[in-house]
Amino acid sequence: MADSPYIVDVTKENFESVILHGSMQTPILIDFWADWCGPCKSLMPVLAKLADEYQGAFILAKIDTEAEQEIAAQLGIRSLPTVKLIVNGAAVDEFSGALPENEVRAFLEKHIGPAMPVEPADDDPLVAAANLHAQGNTGAAVAMLREAQAATPENGDIAIALGQMCVATGEFDDARQCLSILSDDDAKKPEAEKLKGLLTLSDADDSSRDEAAVASAFEKDPTDHDAAYQLGIKQALRSDFDAAVNTLLGLMIRDREYGDDGARKAVLSIFEVMGSDPQVGVLRRKMFNLLH
Repeated sequence: MADSPYIVDVTKENFESVILHGSMQTPILIDFWADWCGPCKSLMPVLAKLADEYQGAFILAKIDTEAEQEIAAQLGIRSLPTVKLIVNGAAVDEFSGALPENEVRAFLEKHIGPAMPVEPADDDPLVAAANLHAQGNTGAAVAMLREAQAATPENGDIAIALGQMCVATGEFDDARQCLSILSDDDAKKPEAEKLKGLLTLSDADDSSRDEAAVASAFEKDPTDHDAAYQLGIKQALRSDFDAAVNTLLGLMIRDREYGDDGARKAVLSIFEVMGSDPQVGVLRRKMFNLLH
């Protein structure tokens, strides 16, 4: 099951990106389980089969409640297995117990519709790479997209996706190369504009310091404004926009004049990169409330 591009193991580290942000694009079916739970083991293959059958119409997110007790407590999990369907960041329905396949299928059809007989999405490098990235395996996603680009160099969508992944891994020159080969029409696509924005943010990145180093420096000395700024930039470059905005807003509160109002400018650049993401409105209101 771990090899499926439609199944993701979720921890507190990737909960926000997979569940909250991911559900804005694709419904997320969360399976809360534990190793000691017999019914959980009966339900797992049913959910996995349907995830593959639906070919990306939803993502199956598996949460081990023994390892992630904090998440389970926050979401009010009292029995196992419990399955919740998340759409646009909110739970829309759930069930408990090891339901038979026909009942789980009916649950999915109620909210998502029936599985459609389409070409397996495993053959689509964009889908497979996106799921590898969501699982934290960005290096494998980059390798997959490089191979796909070599096979179809005229495919602008693959070039854009590869550029975005290269930004996440700090390969900014390769990301710029991906932009340079786009046709005029591809260069106008929203995802290409997002890539351009990420590369603008990369200009502010101090590549001599990695994220762990600046995070450690900031933790040791919260008045280290350079570390705070670099941490926010690096968080944005790996698309953790919530964390980036929170870090930069904190810097704005402590030193509004830092870097010629650099923190505010970086936050506005992040909003441009996020485009029509509904979370932009939430973060804009947060910035307004903090500053006023």
